[in-house]
Amino acid sequence: MPWQPLKRCSYPNCRERVKSGRCEQHQREARRPQDKQRGTRTQRGYSNRWGRYRLHYLKANPLCAHCLQQSIYTPATIVDHIIPIQGDADVLFWPASNHQALCQTCHNRKTVQTDPITKAKRKQGIYREQETEAARYRDWLIKEQSLNEITEWGYQK
Repeated sequence: MPWQPLKRCSYPNCRERVKSGRCEQHQREARRPQDKQRGTRTQRGYSNRWGRYRLHYLKANPLCAHCLQQSIYTPATIVDHIIPIQGDADVLFWPASNHQALCQTCHNRKTVQTDPITKAKRKQGIYREQETEAARYRDWLIKEQSLNEITEWGYQK
């Protein structure tokens, strides 16, 4: 199998040898400003509750949905939001109808190709029906939960 010699890191005056691009240290430095702007995992809504839900969802849906459509059996590693969300306060964050199990490759492809288009459509109000349905479901759950607390304890906590 042919091979290429390692190249120098593309960061000025760095002498590290890499296959392509930048060395590990300079890759981290390049990503740092973007990561600060993005916020932490928790700030974006991915809490311990999401971690437990993610594991449960991946147990129930162990194969990548996109690969499966092409009869390719690839283990799923990511629970993806079909319609992109803006944090855990977003009404489309929790409904299972907005989730799909994907492998890393398909998730990266989807994020690059379709998420910017979908976000633009969402701003135009194209997904208003799904948002309204999700909000109604969320409100119903909250009401049910408070009713259960009232009947269980005879009063609201």
